[in-house]
Amino acid sequence: MDMKHILQDLVDKFNRKEDSRKEKIKNLKRRIVVKFEDDGTYYFDLENAVISDVKEVEGDIKGDITVITTTEVFNKILNKEMDALTAYFSKKIKINAKLMDKLLIGELLK
Repeated sequence: MDMKHILQDLVDKFNRKEDSRKEKIKNLKRRIVVKFEDDGTYYFDLENAVISDVKEVEGDIKGDITVITTTEVFNKILNKEMDALTAYFSKKIKINAKLMDKLLIGELLK
């Protein structure tokens, strides 16, 4: 399965899931960009605790939150072969965002 479909599956799961943590993000509006160093760049928008469909983009796009990694590291995190925090501290995944948005991502990934 290609990365766009993997990301879309994650988005669909998030949107279907009933979760009290969504209350914390109901007023947020953020563009999230995921750049795979070995694949491509994708983005989706978070608004009213709902994430839009994943879109692929050529070139650069500005996001409120930008995640940069490889498909290998991303898949290892998804398969629980690698912890996201460990990947972050070992610089295998980079997150460019304001501190509050980084904390938000951490909370949502629990």
